[in-house]
Amino acid sequence: MRSKVEFARGCHPLENPLVKQVLDHARQCSVSTYIVGGYVRDGIVSHDNRAVSRVEQSDIPRKRDLDFAVAGGKAFDFAQLISLEMDGHFVPLDEENDTARVVFDDGSILDFAGCVGGSIETDLARRDFTVNALAWDSAYPDQVIDLADGLKDLVSKTIRAVSRQTFVDDPLRVLRAFRFANQLSAEIEPVTQTWVKELVEGLNSVAPERINYELFESLSGRKAGHLTNQLADCGVLEVIFPELIDCRRVTPNSYHHLGLFEHSIITVTELDGRLPGLPEWIHRSAARELSSGVSRLSATRLACILHDIGKPGTWEVTPEGKHTFVAHDKLGAEMTALIAARMRWSRPIERLITRLVELHLRPGQLYHQGPPTAKAVNRFYRNVAEDVPELMMVAFADLGATRGAGLCGDNRENLEKGLETLMHGYQVFLEEVVSLKPLLGGHDIMRLLNLNSGPIVGELLKALEEARDLKEVVDRAQAETFVKELYAQKYSK
Repeated sequence: MRSKVEFARGCHPLENPLVKQVLDHARQCSVSTYIVGGYVRDGIVSHDNRAVSRVEQSDIPRKRDLDFAVAGGKAFDFAQLISLEMDGHFVPLDEENDTARVVFDDGSILDFAGCVGGSIETDLARRDFTVNALAWDSAYPDQVIDLADGLKDLVSKTIRAVSRQTFVDDPLRVLRAFRFANQLSAEIEPVTQTWVKELVEGLNSVAPERINYELFESLSGRKAGHLTNQLADCGVLEVIFPELIDCRRVTPNSYHHLGLFEHSIITVTELDGRLPGLPEWIHRSAARELSSGVSRLSATRLACILHDIGKPGTWEVTPEGKHTFVAHDKLGAEMTALIAARMRWSRPIERLITRLVELHLRPGQLYHQGPPTAKAVNRFYRNVAEDVPELMMVAFADLGATRGAGLCGDNRENLEKGLETLMHGYQVFLEEVVSLKPLLGGHDIMRLLNLNSGPIVGELLKALEEARDLKEVVDRAQAETFVKELYAQKYSK
């Protein structure tokens, strides 16, 4: 079925020089080619002239990745020809399955794949979701082939699997459903959710690297909390992170109105609700990339999900009925490090998520005995350092998901105000620290105390910087006296 469509300005395939060159070579070689996938989907506009997908019209002309379906089983050879004729780099992906890639120096990528079953119709029937089962044929430049009502689903923002088989053919598509829901601000329709639940165990056969991409992308959008709830309801999170299964054992208690699993999941929704009111400097930090395509925000959302995974292993109920979880933060960090190794996270991702799990109690602990001292707050800022923005996000999300009778009224209000003060004070701390100059350097301390380089010198420097920040030491003479006295107290023996 062909349907007439309108492409956004600058987004028609024939306006793309690469497409025109590929089509010229295809005609010369009598090869039938079609453009499929995101380039077609994201370029189409609806009748009211607004982009159907999430992608802004101004962004679409810059999209340089194109997928070509080649009828008749000649994709691999045709890609080799294109690489030679268009001065690109040939990347053989899978000759047996007739797939190859051509990469250009400007970053443009052309993927070529033989049509499954030989024809474009059978190929589209094996695609993952209806919004991706659209093909553009140069013979009908203002139409697309739409056999599964993908255009209707684009307009209604619905993610619908072409068939149940889509998840059998590639179990990763279980996660891709959520990624596309995020990218297109769409909803996964009920039947597709049912198939996800039935076939979610297939994710166990998928390489961790492929899972990581889809998962972090799903956690990157404005609807991350909603999608996290769906990931939990469909059993996806417990397949990827079996450590969460044990969290279902831990029941509500005086502080937690929810069971541990539900508490952990809803923290992402709580964080999403808090985000609009957070300072701009936190948003800037959250937007920074840890690794290619993975922001600090998406990693922080995953840290929210995992922050209490150490609780089942430390859970005890006293004779008085009090629930305790002693050192669950430490155990949780150890478990997260093992998850990182299993999932093959990059070092920056592993470091941030593990650190947030380990430190998630620290902001609240500062206020357990009333307002903290200036020294305690200063030490918190110094120890947490660049991760303060993300740790505060986890702290607020955790508080929002904790609404038991034991944390209400004045106790809750005081903790909320304390966390706000702690958050806003970090910028003041940074401004003051940046303006202060070191009173002594490491070599100064080594000469003063006749020491060799080593950890003691670092500890003395850190203590001196803290005293300087608190204005307990204001000049070089006081700094030398401070260092001598501290060394005599702690290290001279």
